[in-house]
Amino acid sequence: FWLKQPSETRGARRAARGLRGVRIAQRADCAARNVRLFGGARGAACGRPACGVGRRQPAAHRPPPALGARSAAAAAGDDDEAMGAAKDSLLRILCLVALLWAIIVGRDMHTEVRARQLRNPEAYPQSADLWPALGSFVGMLLAQLLFRPLFAVVARAMIPKKARWSYAVWGAKVTRCCDSVFKCSYYAAMTTWSFALLRGEPWTPWVLGGAGSTRFCWTGGYPFQEIPAELRRFYLTAVGYHLSEVAMLLLEVRHPDFWEMFLHHLVSCSMVGFSYFLNYVRLGSLVLHLHGATDVLIYLSKALVDTPNTRCTALSYFALIAAYAWFRIFIFPVYIMRSAWIESTQEAGSELYGWGYLNFALCTLLLLHMYWFGLIIKIGFHFGRTGIARDLQSNLSAMDMVDKKTT
Repeated sequence: FWLKQPSETRGARRAARGLRGVRIAQRADCAARNVRLFGGARGAACGRPACGVGRRQPAAHRPPPALGARSAAAAAGDDDEAMGAAKDSLLRILCLVALLWAIIVGRDMHTEVRARQLRNPEAYPQSADLWPALGSFVGMLLAQLLFRPLFAVVARAMIPKKARWSYAVWGAKVTRCCDSVFKCSYYAAMTTWSFALLRGEPWTPWVLGGAGSTRFCWTGGYPFQEIPAELRRFYLTAVGYHLSEVAMLLLEVRHPDFWEMFLHHLVSCSMVGFSYFLNYVRLGSLVLHLHGATDVLIYLSKALVDTPNTRCTALSYFALIAAYAWFRIFIFPVYIMRSAWIESTQEAGSELYGWGYLNFALCTLLLLHMYWFGLIIKIGFHFGRTGIARDLQSNLSAMDMVDKKTT
C-alpha cells in the first residue's frame, strides 16, 4: 500500500494539472471572444462569461440581442400581410360587383334572348344547348376528381417531401401537381381543337394564326350569325369546363389565392355563358383560344415548380413568360378588347345587349393578367436570389402560417 501511493499521487497531480490547463485555455478563449465582442480591455476584463465557463457575465457587459435582422423580417412580414389584406379587400369588392352585375344581366337577358330565338330559331343559340354544356360540366368534374387519386402516386414521386414542408403543405402541392397535369392536358387538347377550327375563319387575325380581322366578329348579320356545328360543340365544352372550375374551387380547401381565383372563375364563367346566348361566339372563341394557349404553359410550370428538375422548370418558365407577354399582355388588349370596345359599335350599332358587362369582364381579366404577370416576373427574381423555385401565385407554403395563427 505504501509503495503504490507515490505513483498514484503523482498521477492524480498530473490529471489535476491537465484539468487546470484545459480551464485556463477555455478562459483565454472566452476572453478573446469578449475582446472581439466588446473590444479593448473591457472585453478582457469580463473574464470568463462568453462561453459559459465560470461565473455569469454581468448584465452591463452582455452583448445586446441581435434584433436588426429579426425586426426587419417582422416588418417585411407585416407589410406583406397588410398588402395581402388590401388585395383581398379589393378582390372581394370586384367579386361583389361582378356577381351583382351578372345577376342583373342574366335576369334581363332572358327576354332579349327569347325574342331573338323566335325571330330566327335556326341560326340563333337555343336554350336546349344547355344540356350538352351540363353534360360537359359533370364529365369534367368527375374526370378531375378521379384523376387526383390515380395520378397522386406519380405526383408524390415527382415531388419529394422537403423538411420545411408540413404534411398538409406537401399534400396540397401533390394535389396541385395532379390538377395541373389534368388542366395542362385539357388546355393542350382545347387549344389544338380551337386552332384547327379558327385558322381559316375570317375573324381570326394573323397574330392568332389566321389571315382575317377581328372586325368580322361583328359582321355577317349580327346577332344572327350562323355558328358552325363544330364551333358550337367546342364552345359548349368550354362552358361546361368553366362551370366545373367554379365547383372545384368551392368544394376544396380554401387556399391563399382563393379570392383572385374566385373572381377569375366568376368572370370567365359568366362571360362564356352570356357570350354564347348573346351570340358573341366569334369574339368569345378568340378569347378562349388565346387563353388556352397560355394556360398550357401555366399549368405545365405549376406541375414542375416543386420538382427537383430545375432545367425543365426553367425552360417552362421562360416559355411561359414569352407566351404570356404575347397572348395576354399584347394580343388581348390590342386586338380583343379593342374589337369589343370600338369595332363592335362601329359594325353592329345598337344591337349590343350586355355590351357593358362584356367590357367590364374583359377589363377585369386584363387587371388579373397584369397582376399575375408581375408575380411571374417576381418568381424569376426570387429564384435568382435564393435558388428556390416557388409558385408565388398559389403560395401554398403560407398555409402553415395560417394554421399557426389560428391555433
